[in-house]
Amino acid sequence: MIGRKGWMFMFVAAISLMLVACGPSDGNVSATYTIERRAYEDILTIEGYTESVNPMLVHCPRHVDGTIVSIVETGTYVKEGDVVCVIEDINIAESYERKQLDLESAYAELEKLKASQRLETALLEAQVKNNEAETMLAGFDSLQMLYMSPSERRTKELQLERAAIERDRLLKKVETSKMMQEIDVMRIEKHIEWIKRNLEEERKKLESLTVRAPRDGIAVRAKRWPWSDVTWTIGDNVWNGRAIVTLPDFNNAKVLIYAQEAEYKRLQMGDSIMYTFDAMPHNRGWGRITKMASVGQTRTEGSQVKTFEIEASVDSLLEPIDPGLSVRCHIYLKHVPDTFVVPSISIFDKDSLKVVYVQKGRKYEERIVTLGLSSPKMTIVADGLNEGEQITLIKPKGI
Repeated sequence: MIGRKGWMFMFVAAISLMLVACGPSDGNVSATYTIERRAYEDILTIEGYTESVNPMLVHCPRHVDGTIVSIVETGTYVKEGDVVCVIEDINIAESYERKQLDLESAYAELEKLKASQRLETALLEAQVKNNEAETMLAGFDSLQMLYMSPSERRTKELQLERAAIERDRLLKKVETSKMMQEIDVMRIEKHIEWIKRNLEEERKKLESLTVRAPRDGIAVRAKRWPWSDVTWTIGDNVWNGRAIVTLPDFNNAKVLIYAQEAEYKRLQMGDSIMYTFDAMPHNRGWGRITKMASVGQTRTEGSQVKTFEIEASVDSLLEPIDPGLSVRCHIYLKHVPDTFVVPSISIFDKDSLKVVYVQKGRKYEERIVTLGLSSPKMTIVADGLNEGEQITLIKPKGI
């Protein structure tokens, strides 16, 4: 890039070629500038680029901390539902696999429990049937109690009472067993439902790693950091909530400018701007500075140079523009109509005074001037010069 000194050299060279060169016949020739009334304009030109005012941002899904394995190229037209980015998150993939194994284990545990319960129920039912058979036999024996001695009769009565008690105990045990079995099954089933919900959440997380466009539009890769020009690319680590792709609104645009500190100090809110576009030579735009960052940021890793982000409106255009377009911003810092303006290099310091050298025939007259607004290129002379006079751009020899 051409530095400030380079631009100044080119400016002086252009002035020298355009102005009339004249001087005394002894060879002391200086480039001259003819004084005339004109508008004074202090214009600062800085590069910038257009951006949508209200872009739709496509964010990295929540609870994601992964690596980009594919991402749409900037400028690609996408339709709603098209894949714009694919992220790989090992933690989510492993968690989904664990939940699947947990679900399989829970189902296996449930089947094992039901098989054990069926065996337990069968044993209890067998005990109940055995008790019923014993009770029936004891009942048959009771017909003979009429012919038994009192002691034998008492023994038989006790046997019948014991059989009845055992029957009641077994029936209660069967009832209690069924209740406990239902509780155990319900516990595992609820655990299975809990695992299913978690598995569904993990499945949604896994599906969300394939990021899709929420609407039709031109996709633009988002910046990794707001103050950086570096956009997301394959292999980058991306996490929860970061904007990874934008879908600009073509009906509304703004201009982002990154000014160095020396340039930033010369700017003010509301300064008028004219835009020109290398990609659209015949297009022009106009706007104003609407926002100025108060803190500078480094735009590239390891750089010590801080720049200040400036936002500017796009109030009118000859032709519509797309977001992401490079733009040259001509910022009008000062404008004074109908005044005497001279190149700043034609003004010299002498004893704390400002002087110019006016050509008088074959000689030069040193003249004290009063200055007004100035820029690195041009300066207003408020007093000391007359229209039509010629001044030198280089200090004459011998003065």
